[in-house]
Amino acid sequence: MGAGAPREPASVAAARKLHHLLRSRDLRPALTYLRTLPSPLTLLPNHALNALLRALAAAGRVRAATSLFRAIPAPTPHSFNSLLAALLRRGRSRVASALLAAFLRSPDASPDVATLNTLLHGLPAASPRPSAPMLLRLFRFLPEAYGFVPDLISYNSLLSALCRAGDLATARKLFDGMRVSGEGDAFPNVVTYTTMIKAYCAKGLADEALALFNTMVADGVPPNRITYNTMLQGFCEAGRMELVKEVFEMESFKPDTCTFNTLVAAHCREGQVEDAMKVFGQMAELHVRRDSASYSMVIRALCESGDFGRAEELVDELLEKEVLKKRGGCVPLIAAYNPVFMYFCDNGKAKKARVLFGQLLDRRSKVDFPAFKTLIRGHCKEGDLEEAYQLVLSMLKRDLAPDSECYIAVIDGFMQKGRMKYAWEALRRMLNSGLRPSTSTFHSVLLGLLKKDGCAKEAADLIEIMLEKKIRQNVDLSTNLIDVLFKNDLNERAYKITKSLYDNGYFIKMEKLIATLCEDKKFIDAAEFTLFSLQKRHGLGVAVHSLVLNGLCVDGRASEAFQLFYELIEDRSTYGIAATRSLVLLHHALEEAGKVKEADFVAKQMRRSAGETIRLLLLLYCNGRRDLKIKASEKKSHPAPNPEKYSCLEGERPCEIVKVRCLVAVAVPLVVKAVILEHMTVHIWDSIPDEEID
Repeated sequence: MGAGAPREPASVAAARKLHHLLRSRDLRPALTYLRTLPSPLTLLPNHALNALLRALAAAGRVRAATSLFRAIPAPTPHSFNSLLAALLRRGRSRVASALLAAFLRSPDASPDVATLNTLLHGLPAASPRPSAPMLLRLFRFLPEAYGFVPDLISYNSLLSALCRAGDLATARKLFDGMRVSGEGDAFPNVVTYTTMIKAYCAKGLADEALALFNTMVADGVPPNRITYNTMLQGFCEAGRMELVKEVFEMESFKPDTCTFNTLVAAHCREGQVEDAMKVFGQMAELHVRRDSASYSMVIRALCESGDFGRAEELVDELLEKEVLKKRGGCVPLIAAYNPVFMYFCDNGKAKKARVLFGQLLDRRSKVDFPAFKTLIRGHCKEGDLEEAYQLVLSMLKRDLAPDSECYIAVIDGFMQKGRMKYAWEALRRMLNSGLRPSTSTFHSVLLGLLKKDGCAKEAADLIEIMLEKKIRQNVDLSTNLIDVLFKNDLNERAYKITKSLYDNGYFIKMEKLIATLCEDKKFIDAAEFTLFSLQKRHGLGVAVHSLVLNGLCVDGRASEAFQLFYELIEDRSTYGIAATRSLVLLHHALEEAGKVKEADFVAKQMRRSAGETIRLLLLLYCNGRRDLKIKASEKKSHPAPNPEKYSCLEGERPCEIVKVRCLVAVAVPLVVKAVILEHMTVHIWDSIPDEEID
């Protein structure tokens, strides 16, 4: 622009840029630009706002278009019609009716014939569907109130709406009226006749449809291929094959793909597979293109009749000629190929089924759950688990939820191949989908993860999910998991899961776990679990205590060993602290570490424990003497007792118990002798009442 030229007003410049941005199908740049304007509703002229409204309506953004319509100072009829059509396409009939009422209340409202046509075309497809009288009142009211004349589109739209409503009598009256009084644009055309013929065929009135077709020809209206195919389909559905033959003999009729597909479908519906195959063959002879629908119908019919050999040949031809990749024609249905999918997957040909399935998906065919399931199970059966899992993911991307059988087939397959991380991932997706596998499935996956190196974290995640979902635990698997976590240096995770298990009423084989920890030189962790068992009142026994104490002492951890020993002393529910050898080892370790007080404490506890033990043994010995008859010679020599020589006293217990006491009677004097030699039990004899020693 030259230096002396007048500057363009801001509103004109903004409108020009908005019109330029609205040429693109992507509205985001236009909407982004709109946000940069200080006050778009006052800045932009009316024609720019109406252009934006029409663009929003065409893009299906009806909420934004409706808000803009209410804000525009003077919406045009064109903009109103665009918004009205968008609302009706979306099935928003109530909003459309409210918008129409508000528009008609405006003093500047000027609905035109396009408004009427939009309503007549959109309302019958909406829900709830308006009645035939209501449509007739609308057809008469708008032209009379706003002074416009309905055109042929208006009549055809009303005629189609009446036929959809099933009011064939009213539709015929309207049609006859158009023929009698219609002139120019109002006279019936090929659309009008075809609409009526279709309505008669839908009611099974084949003769009336053929009569109307003859009237059409007599009126000089040339039928098109849609007219012929509509008649043929109606005649086939009515079983009037003689009328089909009559149509084929018409000179003006040139059959196309749709025509032959109609005949093939009719034969297949009646179970006449060979006749269908003949028609299918005639298509090639007459050089009529066979589309995906042609193949799918005969393939399905052959499968249903058990002729899978010929069906597979047609599938091979379909894939070789890439029929499904060719655009145009109807979109094939995946469900139509389900029988051949089942045949392929049951006979080790899942890969061929996958190729066919992939081409159907590329044509954006409507997804079919049974087809997905059949292919998933087929690939799992053949061991192609990656492809099966990709099909599961493909279902999820298409908002199609796989069922339990699909997931279990994939999970079991991965487990059999030892690919546990994939099995775990599939199980996790199954749980995220809201499905719950059986308890045995949880246990099987957990077992596989525990056996597989590098899967400790996944196993821990799984058992936490099981606890969260109240899945019954297996004590062996739980114990093995804690062991695996320690072997992978996931100590904190091991402690956390152990606590969760006990909090939920489960337990682990603590003796086995502590023994394993000691074998792996993890004595501190073994001590921690020993103390944890004390808290949970889970008695471990002298052998386990001794094992942990020995390990700590040998490992140079005298302080930790003493702490464990002290806790064992303090826990009154514990029967037996540790073996004498372990206590001696602990005493020696404490002395070497310079912990004299702790060593003296251990020695004191050893003496106290020894006194209690000897007192108990002496009591057993003395009681045993009262129950036995021992010869004088055997008393002096103390030979090894022969249980067979002893008999029970009258009224006493059976001889098996006496045999046990015989062994005690021999063992006790030996223990007592050893203790007395060490000058530790002199006072014990004095503490035993005389009546206990006979």
